[in-house]
Amino acid sequence: MATPAKRPARKTVAKAKSVAPPSVGPHHDQAMAVLQQFRFIFKSVKKHFQWVERETGVSGSQLWALAHIAASPGLRVTELARALVVHQSTASNLLDRLVQRNLVRRERTSADQRVVRLYATPRGQSIVAKAPRPFEGVLPDALLRLPHDDLRALDGLLKSVALLMRVRDASGRRTPLADI
Repeated sequence: MATPAKRPARKTVAKAKSVAPPSVGPHHDQAMAVLQQFRFIFKSVKKHFQWVERETGVSGSQLWALAHIAASPGLRVTELARALVVHQSTASNLLDRLVQRNLVRRERTSADQRVVRLYATPRGQSIVAKAPRPFEGVLPDALLRLPHDDLRALDGLLKSVALLMRVRDASGRRTPLADI
């Protein structure tokens, strides 16, 4: 006896929920113009770091650290971290790479073995001498050259933007731009 042919199972199609388009709002065009400025800034920062690495063989953050050490022989790690606005462990990691490449040497003082002083080696000084400027990168350089009132206003506006963001990572405040 023949079995009846099975009918294909009926597919249940969930009714698609209507997805609202991204909000446009009254300030859309201006917001998109500001977004383009951020893109321009980020791309310019990235391009500068790539140029630094191509010309020197070190990353942008390593060059900034090396330039500080070359300009201030005997600098301490805590002072370097403060100058670069990074956590001390981040500065130590940068230093490890510079020491491994024989660009920086660490020296303990005889009076207090806990204190480590930093010195650029001749090879490190040579890299600093031929490196593209600005050592700190194009964004910190531009911020340092802004008039104080403009810098204060920008700081306030960026804090407002950060508060409105739905995802935030405060650890980024102490991460070198070259490492983001």
